[in-house]
Amino acid sequence: MEAKTNEALDTARETIDLFNSAKNQKVKDNLRDKLKHDLNKLYMSYDSINDKFILNDMLPKLELYNFQVNEVVYKSGLSIKKSFEDNGIETISAEYVRADDTISTKKLSFKDAFL
Repeated sequence: MEAKTNEALDTARETIDLFNSAKNQKVKDNLRDKLKHDLNKLYMSYDSINDKFILNDMLPKLELYNFQVNEVVYKSGLSIKKSFEDNGIETISAEYVRADDTISTKKLSFKDAFL
């Protein structure tokens, strides 16, 4: 995830440099319209006063933080349980049973299904 984010940051830097160094106003107008729709995905912000794009470094940090929380911290119930216990919250053990994969093929009437 970090490599993917760094690659996207490099792309954003190159795009920002291209836009900010463009001399032709038509090129800037075209790029501005296309880039404004995906600013968050591209890790950019638009400064309308100076007509420049700037790198928004908070977005990749937020993305990496969310990935860390979702994939590492809350990935297993054990880590959540341990965290709860460390913070003084009482936990219980649960047993999970896999349901059968059989599906009933009985055709229901409208009355049985909705009334």
